[in-house]
Amino acid sequence: MTGQDDIPGKIDIPAKDKHKPSSSSIIDTSNVYYIHPSDHPDQVLVSTKLNGDNYSDRSKSILHALRTKNKVGFIYGSIKPPLETEQPADYALWNQCNNMILSWLANSVEPDLSEGVIHAKTAHQVWDDFKHQFSQHNASTVYQIQKAISSHSLGTMTIQTYFTQLKGLWDELKTDQSLPLAIRWKHTMNKEK
Repeated sequence: MTGQDDIPGKIDIPAKDKHKPSSSSIIDTSNVYYIHPSDHPDQVLVSTKLNGDNYSDRSKSILHALRTKNKVGFIYGSIKPPLETEQPADYALWNQCNNMILSWLANSVEPDLSEGVIHAKTAHQVWDDFKHQFSQHNASTVYQIQKAISSHSLGTMTIQTYFTQLKGLWDELKTDQSLPLAIRWKHTMNKEK
């Protein structure tokens, strides 16, 4: 026993000499640089592609997918690239993950948006570009959601369906209202002109 058998997230890879495991015989699946064997560059993260108008919903879906893969830090910019000259092995792993995420993002957006992803250097740059480009549309979305809430009526729906739809609208409104105040203010000022 190596004492590593009870470490969660570790997969024991058979070493050449079974009696003397090397440190390279353990893969830490919780490491942000870990890429699962089923992950590949042509993978699509979400079933409905981001087109700009659906930024609020699709960005959340993409975030959920990246969280399950332990890669959300790449698009938030919290996982910084190591210096290539000082840590070449870590930089190679970072670069591999960053490029995989860029591929996933390119496959998760409509073709006219993928050009910006293909030419980007980092997943963080792409995510910030999308956020700045498409979150400005959300001020009008907030108004539309508020309007939908105020006109929502039971009609012929069951009470469960009515409240499920109403809760969905409230959740969507809560998310969209969490945008930075400056973005909402800018959009309001533009509407008044």
